[in-house]
Amino acid sequence: MTLRTLLLADDEVDFRENVATYLSEHGYRVLQADGFETALAAARADELDAALIDVLMPGKDGLELLEALREGDPNLEVVVITGHGSIEVAIDAMKRGAFHFVTKPARLAELELLLDQAAGKVRLARQNQLYREELRGRRRRPDPVVLAHSDSMRQVLDQAQRLADTDCSVLLEGETGTGKDLLADFIHRASCRRDRSLVVVQCAALPDSLLDAELFGHERGAFTGASEARPGLLEVAAGGTLLLDEIGDIPAAVQTRLLRFLEQRVVRRLGSNRERAVDTRVLAATHRDLGAEVSAGRFREDLYHRLVVVRLLVPPLRERPDDIVPLAEHFIEEAASRSAAPPVLGKTAREALLAYEWPGNVRELAHTMERATVLARFESAREIGAQHLRLPAAADPHGVLVSLHEAQRRHVLGVLQNVAGNRKQAAQILGLGERQLYRLLKAWREESPPGG
Repeated sequence: MTLRTLLLADDEVDFRENVATYLSEHGYRVLQADGFETALAAARADELDAALIDVLMPGKDGLELLEALREGDPNLEVVVITGHGSIEVAIDAMKRGAFHFVTKPARLAELELLLDQAAGKVRLARQNQLYREELRGRRRRPDPVVLAHSDSMRQVLDQAQRLADTDCSVLLEGETGTGKDLLADFIHRASCRRDRSLVVVQCAALPDSLLDAELFGHERGAFTGASEARPGLLEVAAGGTLLLDEIGDIPAAVQTRLLRFLEQRVVRRLGSNRERAVDTRVLAATHRDLGAEVSAGRFREDLYHRLVVVRLLVPPLRERPDDIVPLAEHFIEEAASRSAAPPVLGKTAREALLAYEWPGNVRELAHTMERATVLARFESAREIGAQHLRLPAAADPHGVLVSLHEAQRRHVLGVLQNVAGNRKQAAQILGLGERQLYRLLKAWREESPPGG
């Protein structure tokens, strides 16, 4: 259960302790204060979900505290309480930004209800603020780069562009790592929904028991631990786009509720009898063959047909070799973004990249180029060679991917060859002592050269 943090400021100890005990048993972490200074210090040290303050306190009164709290956090809602109620005081409190005004003696259940409403309003205001900040940041970020030099990938992007401004659901199919999530981002940003959120749900990462609540939300008390109502991600993404990544992994019960949403565009939270109309576009992605999942009885046929009205198949990287080198160069630039001069992609590296099958697709290529860039930088190399890629031998047409021992031997002998056999000069270039270089050469003469 998530505790809400409440500031309770009142100089009457008995009243304060009574309220604190009750609210502590009903989902609140209560910070007690007996005056202006202690209350303000507590508010500055913690993020509050609501505040309950008395008007009459020693020193500065509660209305001054109300103004100070709201100045420090404009989103904070404050309930003002007093034993000396009057219309004038209530009006003054509301003018200064109070959420509500109550008089003593107050029923604890009514106080709890008011504070729940105040805390809910604060939470919503902060969520909206975070959303606006995220939206501003997203507008400042460049659109995702979707490189397409191959004909097959250009066709996919062309289809995605034409589908962007429709509201139809789209099923993105393809092997793991092909970039289906990036394509979903491309569709969202090209659509009229671009100014609202793209919410991604990793279906395979959530337990079956949580996925339903995550998608559709729940009311307070809907299940053990549901201390407050919570909208589902379909509601959070309203006006925008929801990507269901790995939709083939969702359980049967969620498939049924998702089908109802796609047909009627309404959601009903767990524990609620009320349906809410929600305008959210749904994109789905999978690496599975959903047709085979239907035949095996693991996926609803009606949901499948609802999803496959529009399908986009993202081809694996091995089937679009024209994209490999441009993508690799893009990932080098990304990995070396803080470097003044990123290394270039050498000929041997290009050949090795094109010879490899890329079972992990674009994701594997991205990780490979990030690692290669780091290794090249570590060696102060201006060029990424095949040895920096560390790919399996099948992708090493020139035999440059070798053991560290053999790479050291070749490098030392190459330096010696370039300085016409001058060991002193070679040792200086290699950062070795002459005797250390001599011992290495002697050891290599005594052993059989690899492949010799």
